[in-house]
Amino acid sequence: MERKSVMRGRWFIKNIDGDFDGIAERFGVEKMVARVLVNRGLNTDEEIFEYLNAEKGELADPALMYDLEKACEIINEKIEAGKKIRIIGDYDVDGVCSTFILYDYFRKIGADISYVIPHRVQDGYGINIDIVDKAKADGVDTVITCDNGIAAYEQVKHAKEIGLTVIITDHHDIPINNELPPADTVTDPKREDCNYPFKGLCGAGVAYQLINCYAKKYGKDVGVLKQTIEKTYLEFVALATVCDVMELVRENRIIVKKGLKAIYNTENIGLRAMLEVSGLAEKEGISVYHIGFILGPMINASGRLESAVKAIKLFLEDDKDKALEEARELQELNNERKSITEQSLIKATEIAESPEYINDKVLVILVPDCHESIAGIVAGKIKERFYKPTLIFTYAERGIKGSGRSIEDYNMFEEISKCAECFSKFGGHPMAAGFSLKGENTAEQLEVFSALRRKLNENVKLTEEELRPKIYFDMELPPYYVSESLINNLAKLAPYGNGNKAPTFARRNMFVSTYRILGKNENVMKLELADEEDGQLYNAIWYGDAKAFEQYLLSKDEKKLSVIYSPEINEYRGVKKIQLKIEEYR
Repeated sequence: MERKSVMRGRWFIKNIDGDFDGIAERFGVEKMVARVLVNRGLNTDEEIFEYLNAEKGELADPALMYDLEKACEIINEKIEAGKKIRIIGDYDVDGVCSTFILYDYFRKIGADISYVIPHRVQDGYGINIDIVDKAKADGVDTVITCDNGIAAYEQVKHAKEIGLTVIITDHHDIPINNELPPADTVTDPKREDCNYPFKGLCGAGVAYQLINCYAKKYGKDVGVLKQTIEKTYLEFVALATVCDVMELVRENRIIVKKGLKAIYNTENIGLRAMLEVSGLAEKEGISVYHIGFILGPMINASGRLESAVKAIKLFLEDDKDKALEEARELQELNNERKSITEQSLIKATEIAESPEYINDKVLVILVPDCHESIAGIVAGKIKERFYKPTLIFTYAERGIKGSGRSIEDYNMFEEISKCAECFSKFGGHPMAAGFSLKGENTAEQLEVFSALRRKLNENVKLTEEELRPKIYFDMELPPYYVSESLINNLAKLAPYGNGNKAPTFARRNMFVSTYRILGKNENVMKLELADEEDGQLYNAIWYGDAKAFEQYLLSKDEKKLSVIYSPEINEYRGVKKIQLKIEEYR
């Protein structure tokens, strides 16, 4: 398949003024680090101190969450009365971790408790009528949702009508009409009447604060309980926070900063088995990358291709040999998922690059044999490759369904809402959406698919400029300013992720002295770059489509390259060298 370079992005410097000298002096960091701190929106000494000392930070009092104390009171009454309680979670990492936290904690204190995870294909997202009816038939008295429920008005109404007690814990946006489900309690930090100071927790974060609130209210040794809860469950909140792509600021930064160490030192037999089979147990530590691209996909694979219950059972396992066997099963599922994704990605790329599609500003692509659970992954990768809003459709069990991923200047939910007549069901937000096409049969749905593609491209107002990604960097910095001391200083700003990007710097017009392509997939390029001021050679590395990078270099009259980079230490056979990790080039 022919490789094509992605159009280069628009570069913007974060030029925010601040007291760089004062910050550097007061906090013992280099001036360039002080500039990065200001670029992160940290303006007061208190904010900077909390940011730099996140591992010592504490979460707010859980009782500040609306309805959380009342939820604890109800749960305690039900436990004492011997009533059956059922947790209703979700099939992604956040849903799995939320369910595990609640189930494991309450079963250990004697609750008659069970859990249900909806099947991604058969049930869809969150609590539904069938799950509610099954709970009633099983003699369940109380259901607790986690990572879902805030928009489930009809389902909760039905549960109440048949006599169930319903406790909602969620973190998703409140419905546009502000109509909350008629549950006994509804806890969601995003409620307007919720006094909890941080609104950005994931579902597992809310579940974690529920058990903290319960322990504080009904535990016998609150101090010991708090330490035990943090030691046992904070690592799962960190997993969920990263994998749900929450912003790594404030309380989430505390959770992930502490949680990375907790994962590495975990005493959970199932999670330890995952570290061992993935090779992470041999690393010097766990990073956000390891969670997002190794552990998270293993957990998610169970929910995508089979049942997310597999992952929960692994975390509950107390036999090391069984745990290793179950962890290998997750790894195999994830390998299968990667293979399926790659096959679908190749087909989607070929369609996107075809003459029929090459001029479409909105990519609406049908990949017939794409597994419906990975349509969103494929849409995200196609969107990243071509930087165009992308909708991937496939033949699902119940007709043609799809997932979409968008770019900064295109509100996907708003745009597909203008074509509502094409869908039997749709939902989402500005950057992502899910949908099912109308039609009594495949032929009718294919006609609707063609009409949708035409309408979205007729309606689109994206300019050529907006079809180039915005790339922000912290400052222009010649590489001769980079030292091991600076890199160590910058390391204090980790963990990096959504809302807290790794510091990046720009250098223009560097001369490409040498380069070579590595990796069986040709996805690594090592370069030597000479700076025009001092003439020194600097080691650099690019992770991505190396052949496309090479084509770009060969298309230039001069071997000059401007780069946005992040500096790092590359250690090989005990020798440490400074290396520029290229994030963007032109």
